[in-house]
Amino acid sequence: MTALSPATVLAGSAHRHADTVAVVDGRVRVTYAELWLDARCYGAGLRAAGVRDGDAVALLAPNVVDFPRVYYGALAAGAVAVPVGVPVAPQAVHLARDARLLVCHTSQLTAGRRVSARVGVPLLTVGPTRGASGVPRLEDLCDTPPGGTATDPDLDPVAEPDGTDVVLGCLPLGGRFGQAVALTGTFQAGATLVLLSRFTGPAALDLMLREEVTVFHGTSAMYAALLDAARERRALPRLRRCVSRAPLPPSLRQRFTITFDTVVEVAEGERASPVPDPSAGRSRPARRIRSRRLGCHGERYRRSPGS
Repeated sequence: MTALSPATVLAGSAHRHADTVAVVDGRVRVTYAELWLDARCYGAGLRAAGVRDGDAVALLAPNVVDFPRVYYGALAAGAVAVPVGVPVAPQAVHLARDARLLVCHTSQLTAGRRVSARVGVPLLTVGPTRGASGVPRLEDLCDTPPGGTATDPDLDPVAEPDGTDVVLGCLPLGGRFGQAVALTGTFQAGATLVLLSRFTGPAALDLMLREEVTVFHGTSAMYAALLDAARERRALPRLRRCVSRAPLPPSLRQRFTITFDTVVEVAEGERASPVPDPSAGRSRPARRIRSRRLGCHGERYRRSPGS
């Protein structure tokens, strides 16, 4: 059996949802067809820079549209994409040590230079120019997109894609949870990913309302920040579902599900927290429902009767 590249996630959605907006980054809107073309173009640039099959490409970028462009560009080039996280943590040096090169967004150039010098790997930049930096730009290495990445655009690895969803991408895409749930899960479903590089409760609510977000992924702190920001709001986003990185404290989960009239799921592998039973005055386990939507196999909590 021939192994398919992980780039098939984006290639497949580019085939099925070509004109659907894949990523919203401020005023920038990129369709699936455009994103796949950009990724292949960036992949060609990485090959021109010496990246070969099986090489690791370290990526230092915040939640901006260039993150998925380079991430899937590396995969299309046959490499392994290794995000090192923003802000740069001590383990970033370890992650980048074995990379063929480091691609750094121009907003992170100071940190990128430091990591590159520390581990001794070549540095490329990507993103808006901020004056002459003396560092080669990935965009300048791009030519014509490669003619044939070995993919099967008709392969659908998930059950039923829901291309109508709009997902808020405020989790760091460089983290494991952000990659698996926000990035890969959204693109598998053919949904739209709205990027927020710096999370605050008010900023997230403003963006959710403006872009009509229907799905939220976040941490406990993000859920609490949204609740705090919602106190002074008349209009709130209509969230179809939410995914938590870990079980929320019961009181926080109850207040959130009531305030936003939604359900909260926990990412697969996390234990379920108890749901308070008002009639019994004690806690009972939540009913767990397997979920395959947006590529996140998790647990869904239903509100208790009368909550």
